[in-house]
Amino acid sequence: MPIEEDVIVGSIVKNKREEIRVTLSNFKGHDLVGCRIWFKAKDEYKPSSKGIALNVRILPQLIGLLEDAEKKAVELGVLDLDGEVPPPPEPEE
Repeated sequence: MPIEEDVIVGSIVKNKREEIRVTLSNFKGHDLVGCRIWFKAKDEYKPSSKGIALNVRILPQLIGLLEDAEKKAVELGVLDLDGEVPPPPEPEE
């Protein structure tokens, strides 16, 4: 059954003026998962041109790659096990 109307799955605050939204939608008969930056314009958010929309069939592969990225980030020490970002390293002199 195709997606009949857009669904906002959730959002993450990027900064004071932007958020990243994950959505499910249908465009020209294709069910899509989207990840797009929305920006605040006056008192409402509007979609920017920055983002991606993929066929939902690719979603399991994308999730797998994101899990791999998380593991690699932990391995490299840029993400701790609690999902917190450690402070940036001190500049070398």
